Amino acid sequence: MAESIVNFFRELIGNDYITVLIVSMIPFVEVRGSIPLAIAMDMNPIAAFALAFSGSAIMCPIVLAILRPILNWLRKFIFFKHLVEAVEDGFKGKAQAVSDKANKFDASQIEKRKMLGLFGFVALPVPMTGVWTGTAIGAFLELPFIKTVMVVVIGDLTASIIMTLLSVFCNDYIDIILYIVFGIVILAVLYFTIRVVYKAIIKAKEEKKQAGDSVDNG
Repeated sequence: MAESIVNFFRELIGNDYITVLIVSMIPFVEVRGSIPLAIAMDMNPIAAFALAFSGSAIMCPIVLAILRPILNWLRKFIFFKHLVEAVEDGFKGKAQAVSDKANKFDASQIEKRKMLGLFGFVALPVPMTGVWTGTAIGAFLELPFIKTVMVVVIGDLTASIIMTLLSVFCNDYIDIILYIVFGIVILAVLYFTIRVVYKAIIKAKEEKKQAGDSVDNG
């Protein structure tokens, strides 16, 4: 299994170092998949860590800067309007969960608790909890730009260290690790896509029903 995944990326990109860097930038995969992939390529663990962390971390300020402008632009098109709203609802829900936990503390501690909650979310090395999702949640938490980047990058650093140690010490089982990681990634992408499309359809139906009720009442 590991050999098949490694050969696929090697043939697709052609350079092991560039492969790890690019794979680490992919949503859902990030360091969770790129570091085990690098170790399976017999790459030096320090190089694997550095490339994967650099590639995933650089996406934080980029995503944070362009996420809302892109969503607002897509919202202008009828075809994407409900999809955008469904995506936003998902991120807002996660951000609200972090805020609810933070709000249980003294007012002076709320921002710090939000940052701590965001760090824990990104640092957990499983799909759908990495830089992309964490950055999106940070955007809806209304945290300052610099603080969001700092927290997400530190969380990503933690996840990178965990994945590097796991891959090195469990090198004999790297096939299983890659199989599990990329299997979960595929399931996560399918779940996210189905969930967003389903919510978009529900929103479209609700909007149509409300429009019909307004006409009837008028």
